[in-house]
Amino acid sequence: MKLRFLVALFLCTLVACSQKEEAQYERLEQENAVGDVNSWVKADLQCEEIQNADEENPLAVVYLSQMEMQYVLDTVYTCSVIAPQMFTSFGVPREALSACGGWWAGQGNFYYTLHEGDSISVMHASPIRSDSVDFQYTLLRRVPVSHSTTDLPEENYMP
Repeated sequence: MKLRFLVALFLCTLVACSQKEEAQYERLEQENAVGDVNSWVKADLQCEEIQNADEENPLAVVYLSQMEMQYVLDTVYTCSVIAPQMFTSFGVPREALSACGGWWAGQGNFYYTLHEGDSISVMHASPIRSDSVDFQYTLLRRVPVSHSTTDLPEENYMP
């Protein structure tokens, strides 16, 4: 009888501890999700080709898309989105939200976005292709972080 009581007591203790542990893991997952900027701040750089690279003067437009808003950032010769696995090849920090860029006639234009406080910083570099390429990014523009479209000023909206 005592043995059954001890076994039952042990099982109750084991179940109670595992429930507390699960609650703790759930809380840690939620904190990590809030701490991971990429999970809730979206600032995607996009490229739209106006004239393709086969033509004499190619032309592309670089956009920043955030929620339902699009900001025109620049007009360049050529552009494509850079995958996160390639960020370091283009001098883009790992914590960047998105990146894009391209080369044409030995010159390039590259961009990336960073979440900084209550804004998105758009960084720009114009390296020249030579023996070694040096990506020196400077601030191009700041855009307020938006959780809904009502947070953004209308004058920056591009349909």
